[in-house]
Amino acid sequence: MNNSILELYVKTKKDWDKHASVRVSNKSYDLNLNDIDLNDDLNWHLPSYSPILDHNDLKSLSDDQKRFVMGTQLLEFVEKTTIFEIEQVNNVANNLALGKYDFDIPNLLKVDAFKIYTDEGFHALFSKKMSDDIKKYYKIEDDITPYLKNFFLKLKKIGSKFDQKYLYLSNLSSTIVSESMIVHDISNEMKSIVYEPIREMFRDHMIDEAYHANYFGTLFKVIWSQLSKKEKEIMSSNLCDSILLLSKPRVDIFYYSLSKLGFKENQISKIISDVYDNNKEIKQNILKRKSSPVLKLLENAGVFNFTFANEKFKANGLI
Repeated sequence: MNNSILELYVKTKKDWDKHASVRVSNKSYDLNLNDIDLNDDLNWHLPSYSPILDHNDLKSLSDDQKRFVMGTQLLEFVEKTTIFEIEQVNNVANNLALGKYDFDIPNLLKVDAFKIYTDEGFHALFSKKMSDDIKKYYKIEDDITPYLKNFFLKLKKIGSKFDQKYLYLSNLSSTIVSESMIVHDISNEMKSIVYEPIREMFRDHMIDEAYHANYFGTLFKVIWSQLSKKEKEIMSSNLCDSILLLSKPRVDIFYYSLSKLGFKENQISKIISDVYDNNKEIKQNILKRKSSPVLKLLENAGVFNFTFANEKFKANGLI
C-alpha cells in the first residue's frame, strides 16, 4: 500500500471530530416554514433542480404554484437522501467497519467507517424531519416514495449483469460516486437558498460530506490497486454507470406535483421530454457539473490508464 495516501488522509481529516456538525451540534434544524408566508424573499427551494418551470406550458403558473413544484422537488430530494443514506451508504459503511470486504484496508479506515455510519444516520434523521415539515406545510398526506421507485430500481440494476459475487463492487462504486458528488451538489444549491434553517442544515451537511468525500476518495485509492483485472473491469463499468445515473435529473416527482395542479399525465410526459430528454444542453451541463469531482478522483487514482475504463468512459462521453 502507498503510505503517502494514508499520510495525506491523516492530515486532511485531523479536525473531523471537531467539525462533524451533525454529531457535535445541538441544532434541531426545525424549519418553521410558516415564516415563509410572512416573507416571500425567504427562498428555500432548489431552483437548479426545477428548470422545468421555464417550459412554455408552465409559464402561466402562479408564484405559489411554482413554489409548490419546487417545494415538492425539495421533498423528493430529502426523502431520497433519507433512504439512500441508510440503505446504500450505511450498508457500505457497515461492511467497512466490520471488515467484511476481502481487501487490505487499514484499521484507521475501518474505525472511521463507524464515523461515516454515525454521520449518515444523523443526516437521514434530519432529512426525515425536513421531509415531515415540508409535508405539513403543503398539507401533503400522500406517500411520495413511489416516485422514487424508478431511481432505486436503476441503482440496484448497476452491476446486475455481472455474477452476484461481484455485487459488493457495485455497492462500493455507487457509494464512492455519490459521496464524491454531494459536496459540489450541496454547495451549488446553497447559493440560492436564503431561508436560514434550511441553509444551515445544508451547510452543516456539506461540512460532513467533505470529510466523507475525503474518506471514500482515500478508500478508493487504497482498494483500486488491489483489484484483479476482472474486478477492475467490473468496477470501472459500475463507476461509469453510477455517474450516469446519479448525474441524471430525477423527474418522476413532477408527475405528482403537476398532476396536483391539474395537468394530465400525457401533458407532464411531454413537458419532461421537452426539457430533459430533448434539450442536450441541459443534459450535458448537468452531467458535466455533477461528474466533475468524481472524474477528477478517478483520474488521480490512475483509473483512466486502465484501457477498459478509458474506453468505457469515452464511449459514454465522460472523458
